[in-house]
This record gives sequence, C-alpha cells and structure tokens, in this order.
Amino acid sequence: MIDEASLLQRARERDPAALAAIYDTHAPKIYAYIYRHIRDPHRAEDLTSTVFLKMLESLDKNKFARDRLQSWLYRVAHNVIVDDVRYRQRRPTQTLYDAIESDGEDDPAILVEKRIKEKLIWDAIQQLTENQKNVIILRFGEGLTAPQVAQILDKTEEAVRALQRRGLSNLRKILSQTQIDAT
Repeated sequence: MIDEASLLQRARERDPAALAAIYDTHAPKIYAYIYRHIRDPHRAEDLTSTVFLKMLESLDKNKFARDRLQSWLYRVAHNVIVDDVRYRQRRPTQTLYDAIESDGEDDPAILVEKRIKEKLIWDAIQQLTENQKNVIILRFGEGLTAPQVAQILDKTEEAVRALQRRGLSNLRKILSQTQIDAT
C-alpha cells in the first residue's frame, strides 16, 4: 500500500514514478466518472486527459492536493465536466453515431432491452438538478461514500444525503412515468 502523503510529496517534486502511480491508480475511476456524466467514450478520454493535465499544471501553481488526492481529482473532474458542458452549450455539435458496445451478451433482444432501459435511466438522470445528478452518479455510479461525495462537492454530509433522497425520489417519479421499474 502506498502512503498517500509521501506519494503527494513525491508528486510535488515531479517524481515521474509518483505521477505515473497517481495516473495508473486514479485514471480509470476518473474516466468512469466522466463517462457516466457525458456518455461519450472519446470525449471522456479527452476530458480525463484534461484532468491529469490540470493536475500537472497545478504543480507549477502550487495548487496541487494537500491531502485526499482522490477527492481533489474528482473535484477537478467535476469542474472539467462543467466547463465542457458550458462550452458545448455555446457551440452545439452532433455526433455521427452512438456506438453500442457489446458487453458479452449474445441475445440481441436482451441486449436491446438492456440498452433501452439504460437510455431511459440516463435520460431520467439528466432531468435531475445538477446537484442531484452529481450525487447520484458519485454515490451509485462511482460507489463513493456520502462523506467522500460531500468533500468532492464541497457540501455537508447531510446535504449530500438530502440530495440523494430527493434525487432518488425524483428518479422514481420520472421512471414510473416511462413504465420502467426503478427498484
């Protein structure tokens, strides 16, 4: 197990091994978090790279994480997503296709049904407030605890739990209107 304090110190000193260890440990989680927000694998890769580029830039500006690296990276990822969404709202683009990747399911009917449900759930999540959406994605998509989410979003644990309750309640209502079983 790597001591996070020494890893952060080595990263501040620009130790390539420490920076590589940070990337190898956290990049898959950051990518998954970004992907759950934007649902575009190519953009998620680009934005994940942006997060780690910002991490490297923060070393020069002395704004790098003091402790709790994972929370700091999620906060940077959140800000990168917000910036990307704002940019794309000003300059809308449309992808040529939305590739469906096989997850090993051989039965096309089951795969199609699963994809339809995923799309309906994703569309329902998009109808939540930004705070509710962030909490739901971090708690259930990323599997983080309420204290971790509170730190990432700079909210109290009670606020995170309240946003989670309201978000889940709203999801149930939205999904019940679309005939999807939300339980």
